[in-house]
Amino acid sequence: MLFFTLNAIGQNDGDYAEMLLNAETILYTQPDESIKIANHVLQNSENSNQLLKAYLLNTTAYYLKGAFEDAVKAGVEAKILAEASTNVSMQLQATMASIPILNHLGLDIVAQQYYKNTKVLATTLTQVDSLYLKGGNALVQAYQASEKDKWQEAFTYFEQANSFFKNIPDPVLVNETIVSIAEIYPKLYSVDTAQAHLNTILETTGGQQPNNYLKMVVLNKMGELFFLRQEYAKAIESYQTALQIAKLFENITYQSQISENLSSVYLALKNTSQFYSYKKNVQQLDDEVETAEEQAVNAIYNYVNKNNTAKRDILKLKFTKNMLISSAFLALIILIWLLLRFRYRRRAKQYNRFLTFFENRKNPVEIVPIKEVSKGLNIPQETENALVNKLAQFEKSKQFTKQDMSLALLAANLDTNTKYLSEVINSHKGKNFNSYINELRINYIIDKLKSNRTYLQYKISYLAEESGFSSHSSFATVFKAVTGISPTVFIDLLKSSKKSSKPVYEEVE
Repeated sequence: MLFFTLNAIGQNDGDYAEMLLNAETILYTQPDESIKIANHVLQNSENSNQLLKAYLLNTTAYYLKGAFEDAVKAGVEAKILAEASTNVSMQLQATMASIPILNHLGLDIVAQQYYKNTKVLATTLTQVDSLYLKGGNALVQAYQASEKDKWQEAFTYFEQANSFFKNIPDPVLVNETIVSIAEIYPKLYSVDTAQAHLNTILETTGGQQPNNYLKMVVLNKMGELFFLRQEYAKAIESYQTALQIAKLFENITYQSQISENLSSVYLALKNTSQFYSYKKNVQQLDDEVETAEEQAVNAIYNYVNKNNTAKRDILKLKFTKNMLISSAFLALIILIWLLLRFRYRRRAKQYNRFLTFFENRKNPVEIVPIKEVSKGLNIPQETENALVNKLAQFEKSKQFTKQDMSLALLAANLDTNTKYLSEVINSHKGKNFNSYINELRINYIIDKLKSNRTYLQYKISYLAEESGFSSHSSFATVFKAVTGISPTVFIDLLKSSKKSSKPVYEEVE
């Protein structure tokens, strides 16, 4: 009987292993079916490695669907199982699977702590364990660089992580890095180069193991590139195909992103009915995404609290060690609180400057001339009025975005001399020529950022060139002088304003 029992257990283990392999094969085309298989294994298998594999499959499958709370819960169960086993390899797998979703939820500090805690335990490593550690380090560094908009640095780290995970191999983490690389590539390279790279990735999404999730991400990015080329029909086709996949996956996060992109296309085409239809859908989806993310964050914090409480209970008899752990934990909480408090205050100041800038644009203060028009110049009133009118026409044009624009050039264009022009700008605009031109350029690029959301994705160097500045640094300096905040922060606030019931850019318009 013992022989037949052991034989039956071995046969079941083999069946479950095959089922998990099938679940992994269809993960990126049928995540719901993958979840069903994983749940069946969780209910019936007693093999810890198979249970871990099932939890990790659920973590990824729910993440693909945008069901962040369920993904977090599956990841937490995987981590609990791995910690209970004291198996370093299992703990490494559980930690690496959690890093992408934690960073997506803005819990980068928790993700870093996950990695550090696991690294401390990894004293004796196999070759695969070493690859997981190296890949995890590169992944954490990549997300940190992305958070700071250091796209070239992030790209390099994602490629490093990708090479490590390929050597394991871990197809789920390989896919995650490829997705991240696809999203970053258009930020670094020209439209033609980015499009060629994305087409190459797109070709890999078919075959024996199709990857619809990666296809959705790439098509969304392709749509953005078509939009930049003003190939609106192709952009709509690309977005619609991506949106169909997002709906099949029930991924509301990508549904929102793609719908937002479609609304921009229809706005460019002046199709108001489609524009407002997608905009309304975006607002509804954003509310659902925000709720889902908040629930997932709460699930993480609940796990952290329960986990720390359990550990504290176990270590009650070891007073000294318990005090050290408690002190360290308290210090971490205080540090996080201080960082969040500092970040909140800084963000509040930035947002106040942001609102003040737009308020001043709506209700401009009375212009105070730098100095009275020099009596010695004797500018005829008719000439002065004509120059004021010509400056008004100049402000409506885009000539001020030319990098070679100077006082002499503008005077020649307006059929006057530099002294007359300088005095009229000083008295009627309340500023010198350079300040006048720079403010026109900054207001021009801000109007572009408000009216065309594609500009929010451009690099600062492109915005600087577009508005007439010769360098990134001069643009950033002038931008902060005019608005009170840096261009990076300004764009971030403008992006976040769309989530409010009445966005700032709508109030201004």
